[in-house]
Amino acid sequence: MLSKYGELVRLVAERIERGDYRPGEAVPSLRTLQQQYGISLNTARRAYYELERLGYIEARPRSGYVVTAGGRTADQSVEAASLASPFPHPSLYDTRALSHAFVGAMRHYHDALVDPAPAGLPALRRQLARLAAQEGWEMHADEVLITCGGMEALSLAIGAVTHGAASPQVAVLLPAFPGLLGRLAEQGIRMLPLEVGADGRLDTTRLEAALAAGQLQAIALMPVHAHPHGCSLPSAVTQQLLALSERYDVPLIEDDAYRWLGFSGDIPSPLKAQDRAGRILLCGTFSKSLSPGYRVGWLLPGRYAAIAARLKTSHTLASPLPNQLALAELLAGNRYRPALARLTAGLGQRVRRLEADLAEVGLPVPQTAEGGCFIWLSGLPAPVTQLAAGSGHPALHFTPGNACHPGLAGAHALRLNASFYQPVQQRPALEALALRLRRLA
Repeated sequence: MLSKYGELVRLVAERIERGDYRPGEAVPSLRTLQQQYGISLNTARRAYYELERLGYIEARPRSGYVVTAGGRTADQSVEAASLASPFPHPSLYDTRALSHAFVGAMRHYHDALVDPAPAGLPALRRQLARLAAQEGWEMHADEVLITCGGMEALSLAIGAVTHGAASPQVAVLLPAFPGLLGRLAEQGIRMLPLEVGADGRLDTTRLEAALAAGQLQAIALMPVHAHPHGCSLPSAVTQQLLALSERYDVPLIEDDAYRWLGFSGDIPSPLKAQDRAGRILLCGTFSKSLSPGYRVGWLLPGRYAAIAARLKTSHTLASPLPNQLALAELLAGNRYRPALARLTAGLGQRVRRLEADLAEVGLPVPQTAEGGCFIWLSGLPAPVTQLAAGSGHPALHFTPGNACHPGLAGAHALRLNASFYQPVQQRPALEALALRLRRLA
């Protein structure tokens, strides 16, 4: 049985390892420990001396004891566990400019409260219009609907195009963003799967039959740096889909989440730039590029603006003003560009390193990513359900392919988040995965 001193050392160490206290944060004072656990001040002091010796905490003048910068916190296990994460690694974001913008923007907070602007902060909508102009295409500020992240934009787009349909169906280009597939399933919307072949062509036979029969309410796709493989659609395919959209007057839902995250530095125009009839609903977000955690997105709903606005009002009424103010401040004067360049450079380096290591262990990636943070490993000789329970190394975590691609193709695929890849710790896991696949083949 542990002494009070030993039990206290164990409890505090466990809390630090779980991440309850992070590097630089203060742990409870000696007096607090004395009162909370009914121990003497000397016992509390002995426990903290031992935690200091073990490298968990350190004493700082006028701050008491804080978790050390190299303390054994939950972050270390996150590095190993998050190849399945849906977000880029937080260390790649330089949020200093955003933090300064947030502080500066609060000067205008009171004025912004006077007009709650359900469609979104006018200053932010104007900045989005200016960004489009810099990229060589046109949008108007009054067309923009600010949303609570990209997921709400996607949800509003789906709701707008399927509103009133007795048995709604949406064609989806696979593999696809899991959030899109989940939202369709939640709303009971049938999916017509589409897939670009190995030759880069899209067989539209089933799609055209469904369109001709009036069975489709929309076509959903991510044309640029698509989740989960990071590749952009061939121009021939996008023009093919645009032509079908026009011929059958069916809307396109364009997910624009990763367009700014290309490794080349170029930012291509969205398909929305070619829209002259309001058929394309563009769903954008700042969450992946400039402001992780702020949950600010936007929707260009085209001719579905009225119903999208009604749905927005019934869903969330309006988006949080402080975050919109901060982003409007950041975008003014292009102060976001250095942080975005740092992010895309970091993502590119990590993606290329993981692709190279996969090839070296005998698991070449079918499609070389052009942007984003994911690698899509498809065509595996065995279902990933046989791998999850025994990859041979505890550091390997991945997202099963059926999260992005329902059916047999997804069963033989997996998604890896390259931004969390740590070669020294996780290269052995890749080797174990390759060995296990060879044994199952």
